[in-house]
Amino acid sequence: MNSKVIHKKIKGNNRETVLKEVEQAMRLSDWKKHVKGKSVFIKTNLLLKKVVPGLCTSPWVIEGIIKVLKKDKRKIYIGDCNVATTKQVEEAAKNWGIIDLCKKYNAQFINLSKQPTKKIEINGNIFKYLEVPEILTKVDSIISAPVLKTHVIPKMTCALKNQWGCIPTFRQQLHTVVHEAIPEINKGLKVNFAVVDATICLEGNGPVNGIPKIVNSIFASNDLVAIDAMAADFIGIGYKNISYIKNSEKLGVGSTKYKVIGDKIIETKFLQPNIKTSPIVNIEMKLRKIPILNYLIFKTPLFKIPAFMASRYNTIYWYHTQGKSAINKVLKNKLYREEFMPLIKNA
Repeated sequence: MNSKVIHKKIKGNNRETVLKEVEQAMRLSDWKKHVKGKSVFIKTNLLLKKVVPGLCTSPWVIEGIIKVLKKDKRKIYIGDCNVATTKQVEEAAKNWGIIDLCKKYNAQFINLSKQPTKKIEINGNIFKYLEVPEILTKVDSIISAPVLKTHVIPKMTCALKNQWGCIPTFRQQLHTVVHEAIPEINKGLKVNFAVVDATICLEGNGPVNGIPKIVNSIFASNDLVAIDAMAADFIGIGYKNISYIKNSEKLGVGSTKYKVIGDKIIETKFLQPNIKTSPIVNIEMKLRKIPILNYLIFKTPLFKIPAFMASRYNTIYWYHTQGKSAINKVLKNKLYREEFMPLIKNA
């Protein structure tokens, strides 16, 4: 039987329209059948502290999820990890309006990198066990709330790849085995539901140095493999060309057989990632193929040097040469000008 994936199109020009479509997508997905208990962790994407629409999960989409959950008076946690190159997540949460949402709805922001960890058994080819933030093993349910983006390493990041940010340490060491690691992470860490932010996506050399693309869509499903398979087909890559999706199905995480319900979906060709034109990642992957350099650069304190360079490339060079112009294009859209202009001004 095909897994149900809901698609809702944003049809209006104000915040309430986005909140409504998130609620409709969750309702049509029968979210209450899958999100059990009174405590829920929303795994958002807070990759960069700079506010560039499409790089992180939209605050309005997160607010839509919170409002639905709050109707049942659930305790809500929202969070993400720091990335390997910089401790960005707390400043990103502030700049992207997540801290304000937590205050407004009495939710709690969690920096997963600062949480005590707990071992969960995997017994996979990549992991025998995983050290995950303890909060993720204590909550009753987890909702994955990614933004749909292309990615220079695994080609795409969506609901399955979002759990990469649930591993607070060493995940940068896994780039060469990403298609095996993502399925095992999702096999071990049970995620109950996904709401995908495709209001503004990212195409080209994501997950950071890409181009914002206004899509105006919300997707929802309890099957993360199905929603990722649909997303891969939707952006013109095709799930059969993304190994971590197929491998996740083999591990029993979900099914690539899906049925889209809701608004009509039309395939939208995204500019594909090209690692050869992504200097930071291209250099990294070449260095990882040389054992001695892989060890010295990525597994010793010398890692601080490339981490510093990568961080400055993203937050200074890329932001000022490409990020600002991308922002200006998005802000021509009335809906997203209302959402992002206050964030950009206050960041």
